[in-house]
Amino acid sequence: MKLSFIRIITLTLMFSAGTNSQWFQQVSGTSVDLHSINSHHGNENNAWACGEGGVILHTTNGGTNWVQQVSGTTKDLYSICFMESSAAPVMAVGEGGIILRTTNFGANWVTITSPTTKTLRDISDFNFVAVGDSGTIIKSSDFGLTWFSLPSPTTEQLNAVCAIFSNYIVGSNGTVLKGTSGINWQLITSGTTKDLFGVPLFGNTDLTTGTGGLIWRSSNFGNNWFAQNSNTTLTLRSVEYSVNNTSRIYICGDGGTILKSTNSGNIFGFQNTPTSQNLNSIFFYLSDDRGYACGNNGTILKTNNGGGAIVTSIGSTSQFPLEYSLSQNYPNPFNPETKIRFSLASANITAISVYDVTGKVKEVLLNRYLKSGEYEVTFNGSNFSSGVYFYKLTSGNFIKTGKMILAK
Repeated sequence: MKLSFIRIITLTLMFSAGTNSQWFQQVSGTSVDLHSINSHHGNENNAWACGEGGVILHTTNGGTNWVQQVSGTTKDLYSICFMESSAAPVMAVGEGGIILRTTNFGANWVTITSPTTKTLRDISDFNFVAVGDSGTIIKSSDFGLTWFSLPSPTTEQLNAVCAIFSNYIVGSNGTVLKGTSGINWQLITSGTTKDLFGVPLFGNTDLTTGTGGLIWRSSNFGNNWFAQNSNTTLTLRSVEYSVNNTSRIYICGDGGTILKSTNSGNIFGFQNTPTSQNLNSIFFYLSDDRGYACGNNGTILKTNNGGGAIVTSIGSTSQFPLEYSLSQNYPNPFNPETKIRFSLASANITAISVYDVTGKVKEVLLNRYLKSGEYEVTFNGSNFSSGVYFYKLTSGNFIKTGKMILAK
């Protein structure tokens, strides 16, 4: 029988040893969907998250313990922000135009008079601009004490705003507004009709994220936009730069997806996460290595080392893999790195783990959804002792193991 071949994508997965090379899940104490997470700028010990039913969570110890605060509302809250100023307010906005404010770290939340009854979807950390349904744009000039409506050139739902540095608002059907000082907002041509959900607060590259795995970028201040390869079709809901190193960009989205770039967005790769819940918000104004993400079903993630290793694309081949396979690692014996190649005949949640001779898991190299294709894992055994180790590939019903020797 003659077989036909179609194009596949070949990826290399680059991982380093160490069980701390990851995002880890924190105990939030709630099962509601969390829509936004934010931290005291430069000090992750103080952080807030908000979500459905008026839930506001606060931690004073970097997420070791999250405590639910009394918000005074049962309305869904979609965004929370911290502002470094003499008044030091924390603000939250959400359903029905609700605006909450505290100046004592959430011991008391005060409902602020809102100029709108439209649901507010996001609030900027600086310049206090909030946006929401039906093209709603509102602003405060006194640290959130009073608010007024701004003219809006659209009636589309607005999902995210940055009112300082790059000054963008994005929303449904490819809506992009560009502003000046958070006041004058003009509709610009984005070149896409996909729903847009995230804009970063920091960084010098204009970008937004959206449905279908969209990463949409501009290199000329929004005059023209182009797609950046994300290697996913899942919705990407939030994006942020590392505060001290803007070559690092983090994106989160559906299915527990977290993407990272270390070269200013030229290439994005996947990071391993311990959840398949949709992630709605990511926050990295802490340091180059420490950040938070939050999502559905009370999910809160944190990393202390930039989220660990990433998966990057290296090109393509001309054939479709006809079967599942796991090849012998090479070189073998190795010191300290070796490569493990495998093929997937269909898309599935795929995992590769390294075990010692007692059967104890020493490292989870990969645990995420992958498309069909040929892949290669680079495993670094620098932190392991010399000896025999085993690696196991699991993808759907396919399970296969291999043996490797670390010789130092």
